[in-house]
Amino acid sequence: MHIDVDKRASEWYERLTLRRAMRTILLAATLLVLIAGALERIVEPETFTSLGLAYWWAVMTVTTVGYGDIVPESPEGRVVASALMLVGLALIPTLTSLVVSTLIGKRTRAQQEELDRQGKEHAAALARIEGHLARLGDGTGPPAGEAGGAQAPD
Repeated sequence: MHIDVDKRASEWYERLTLRRAMRTILLAATLLVLIAGALERIVEPETFTSLGLAYWWAVMTVTTVGYGDIVPESPEGRVVASALMLVGLALIPTLTSLVVSTLIGKRTRAQQEELDRQGKEHAAALARIEGHLARLGDGTGPPAGEAGGAQAPD
């Protein structure tokens, strides 16, 4: 089974909204907590006596609150904890920055498209005005009664 990462990333980008962005960040954080909590429970069942306690510890660790009420004691447990801290400190802010950057980029592109559209409208209006001015300067201005035309006094 081959997954086209570029295509998936492109689709994610195109469909990205604030709601989806928040869901992506929460999903990443939740997966991080679930994996680290389960690993810690497996590695140190004496310290983390229940899965709920391991998840509590993982949430406190990834959010950098770290009450210190429960800490890993074995080298393996500390490796899991260190990985959780480093990934939590790096992944979540990076993902958040990426999402914010993407949303700002989409908004900027939409604004630029609107400015381009308005610029074309203004250019067309200026071309019409310049055409009218050129005809007025040549003495071939618009016929009497047409918008912008004036009838000479008798």
